[in-house]
Amino acid sequence: MTDKQMNELVSFLLAGDESSSWSFICNLIEDQDSFFFFEDILTKSMRYIGELWENNEISVADEHVASNICNLLISRYNLQSNNETTPLDLESKPKAMLFCIQGEEHSIGMKMVSSIFKENGFDTRYLGANLPVKDSVIYANIWRPDVIGISLSIIYNLPTLLECLKELNQLDYNPEIIVGGRITSLYQLKSYCPSNVVVIEGLYHLRTWLKGNKLCERVYVYN
Repeated sequence: MTDKQMNELVSFLLAGDESSSWSFICNLIEDQDSFFFFEDILTKSMRYIGELWENNEISVADEHVASNICNLLISRYNLQSNNETTPLDLESKPKAMLFCIQGEEHSIGMKMVSSIFKENGFDTRYLGANLPVKDSVIYANIWRPDVIGISLSIIYNLPTLLECLKELNQLDYNPEIIVGGRITSLYQLKSYCPSNVVVIEGLYHLRTWLKGNKLCERVYVYN
C-alpha cells in the first residue's frame, strides 16, 4: 500500500465510513493473504493514526472512531474468510489462548493474531483487553491451551507482564508462551523475558513461527 493509498484509507477510517473503507480495502487485497491485510493495511494505517494523535493533529475521539471501524473491518474480513475454509474437528485442534495484559486497553493487534491462529486451524479463545493476571492463570489452568499469547504495548506495564509470565511458568504443564505488541518495535523485550518465552516482532514474524511450530503439523499452515 502506497502512502497515497494509506492517506485515503485513513480519511475513511477517521470519518467512520465503514462501507468506503471496506470497498477501498477489497481493491487492495485481491490475491493477497491475511498477513497483508492485517499488517500492511490495517496495522500501517492505525499506526499512522496513532502518530496523528501523538502530534495533536486528531483527538482521542477521532482515534476511537477509527479503531471502532478497524474492529468492524476485521470482523467483516473474518466472516468472509471463515466462509472460505473447511472446519476441522474441534477435538483435533491445538488450543491458543490470547489476551492483552492487565492495564492494556489496545486490543486490535491481538484480535488480528486471534484471526491468524483460527486460520491456521487452532481452537482459539480471545480474552480481550485488560485481563488480570490471576484470571489469566485460572483460565489457563482450566482450559489448558497449547499456546498462550500475550500482548503488550505500554512499557509501564512491563512489570505486570513479568509477573504474569512468572505465574504462567508455574503451570503444571508446559504451554508455549509468546509475547508481542507494539512494545517489540521499541524495546529489546527478549532481554526481560524468561528464556522459554518467544517474542513475536510483528505478524510476519508470527507467520514464520507458525510455519516452524510442531503444533501446526496437524492443522493448516500457510504456503
